[in-house]
Amino acid sequence: MSIPSSFLDEPEMVATRVAATKTILRAAKSVLALPSSIDGRMLPRCSGFLIEYDEKSKSGIVVTTADLICSRKSIDDWSGRDVHCPNAKVYVHLLLLDSTSVEGCLICYQKDYNLAFFKISVGQPIQLLAINRRVEYAQEVFLLGRDESLYLTIGHGRVLYCDRNLNNRHHYMNVDSTSPECVTGGPAIDLNGEVVGMASIYAREAIIPSFIILKCWHFWRRHQCIPRPHLGLKFSAIKFRSVPQIDKISREYKIEDGLIVQEVSEGSLAEELGVRVGDIVTSFNGLCISDTVELEHVLLRMSEDHFYKGKRLNSKMNVKIGVFHMRNRAKREITLSVNVSESGEVVLRGSYLINPPSGEEIPVPPCPGKSFMLVLY
Repeated sequence: MSIPSSFLDEPEMVATRVAATKTILRAAKSVLALPSSIDGRMLPRCSGFLIEYDEKSKSGIVVTTADLICSRKSIDDWSGRDVHCPNAKVYVHLLLLDSTSVEGCLICYQKDYNLAFFKISVGQPIQLLAINRRVEYAQEVFLLGRDESLYLTIGHGRVLYCDRNLNNRHHYMNVDSTSPECVTGGPAIDLNGEVVGMASIYAREAIIPSFIILKCWHFWRRHQCIPRPHLGLKFSAIKFRSVPQIDKISREYKIEDGLIVQEVSEGSLAEELGVRVGDIVTSFNGLCISDTVELEHVLLRMSEDHFYKGKRLNSKMNVKIGVFHMRNRAKREITLSVNVSESGEVVLRGSYLINPPSGEEIPVPPCPGKSFMLVLY
């Protein structure tokens, strides 16, 4: 098999190559290849990287995507149709140790955040990448992975200042990179070689921010689970709308920031209490939230507080949200008693739809058998 080329070989990338080659090569030493199979059938090939190494036990913790053990993947993360195989055989290629392959032992996986953590036996220390908990919109990133021949694969782009696709979970940050799928699960690094996230390319061009990954891992270490409150809602952010739209929302409704309700799950408490598509949520437990990644970070903190009070999985949590209802232009605060669960949240679109008065039409991805437009202002 011939050695693959990369975007760094293109003439217009000379300046980037000079600045980035050493950084990428240093980080490449920590990029792992992870093939997986179930009953002899190969599952998606992914990449990964170590986030911990224990000298005493000679073991390490590998983080990657839950896509690695997914035998059936839906285009809608919220559909509940993904099928994961926790008993899948997973091997980790350790390139610094003469390309040794070791079997990965699944510690946990989390469907909402699309993360999986494996424990591996390592005879000698392996370089850990520095992790930067902060990732910025418009930041330049490199997405690293390994193909089936263990060659380094590289994606390059910037974190986009926009909402993720409505079919994707709230914690994804889109990137303008066209990368090979095998980088999925591999590190997204900055120009200093620090990890700012994990590449997630299957069915999306995005990264999972590093602070979400670390928050999930630390939660599991403390409580042996990674829970999330299920709100029954999908959102988009006001701040990602066009400037004229933001100006109009500010002038007409006196709202500067918040999340626009894009879907309300049928039968949810939010639906029962009158939350509808097009409403604006201005606060969660008194905190103003400006985008969905920030929301997920806050939800993880709420889960931590919930467990600190002695609560456990599948218990109820009260979340107070400030809502601006478009149909009557009224503000109020409602309390959602939501389930704190480790299962992936399913949001099935309800039958109540609201088209706010006059404005630019923004298409909403249709459900099978349904077609409609959501009007935003």
